[in-house]
Formats: sequence, C-alpha cells, structure tokens
Amino acid sequence: MKTTLKLLVVLIILNFQNTLNAQDWETPMIEGYGKIVHYDEAQNQPDPSKEYKIVFHIKDGKEREGVNEGLWKIARLINLMGSYKVPQENLKIVAIISGTATPFVLTDNEHQRREQRTNPNLDLLSKLKQHNVKILVCGQALGKHRIDPTKDLNPYIEMTTSSLVALPTYQMEGFVPMF
Repeated sequence: MKTTLKLLVVLIILNFQNTLNAQDWETPMIEGYGKIVHYDEAQNQPDPSKEYKIVFHIKDGKEREGVNEGLWKIARLINLMGSYKVPQENLKIVAIISGTATPFVLTDNEHQRREQRTNPNLDLLSKLKQHNVKILVCGQALGKHRIDPTKDLNPYIEMTTSSLVALPTYQMEGFVPMF
C-alpha cells in the first residue's frame, strides 16, 4: 500500500511538472491560423528594430488545418514576428500564387462551382490583407486554369504578369525568398 501511494505521489508530481513546462499553442496576430509556441529563451529571435522583406512562392495546393499550407505559413510567420514584438510596419510580405495553389484565388461562388465546396481560404486571406500582405497570382497560371481575372478573382488577390517575372523582381528589391 505504501509503495502504491508513493508511486501515485511521484506520478502526480511528474504530471504537474510536465504541465508547468508545457507550452500552449497560440495565434497572437492572425487569430485561428498559423499556430506558434513562443520561447523566451530561443536563439535567433527576430529583432523588432529590423525590417523583414519576404516573398513567398505558393505553388502547391496542399492544405494544412483546412487552408492552403502556404497561406498558413505566412500566418505563422506573422504570429511569430508579433510574438517577438516586431512592429507590423517592419514586416513586408508578398505572396505569389501559381501552380496547383491557383484555385484558392477564386471567388467563393466560382470556387464552389469548380471545386464543389466553398473557398476555405477567404477568412485567412482577409486577415492577411489586414496585415498588409500583398497577394499576387501569376497571370500565366490564371490562363492555364481558365480563370478570368476580371470576374473570377476574390477581392484579396491582385494579378501579376507571371511568377517568373515577379519573383526575381521582388528579390532584386531586397525581398528574401521563402519557399
């Protein structure tokens, strides 16, 4: 009986310590998307005094937690930067969409017609635009997917001539590519 009681006490203490050490997932800037864990003791923390210029090339239609994985990663980056107090004006993000990711640029009605489901990315796209993320879609990808840029694009998307032109242009302007 004493051994069982001692074992139970040890297990309770260990569980309590693990609970204290556990980090909670959070979404401090883009609510509901791009979960992060904040660590005060981590190396390579963002510097709030620096400007971060990042261009994402989102060309895969793969989803994570119900939205496009590339958009989810942008939300995670914004959450990380905000968690370390990088001001929003120091974060310049551009997303260039092409390939199998292209259908998420559709309006909800057109997405429903083509994909037989509502566009799950619209809420996240809206939140990214509120954080000044510039979201461009490759005009050549629109052509391939037969998407009319004058009527089929959701309001968060702008068209660029081609990802082949936009990516190096942003890199020449000092944007670091994130793939």
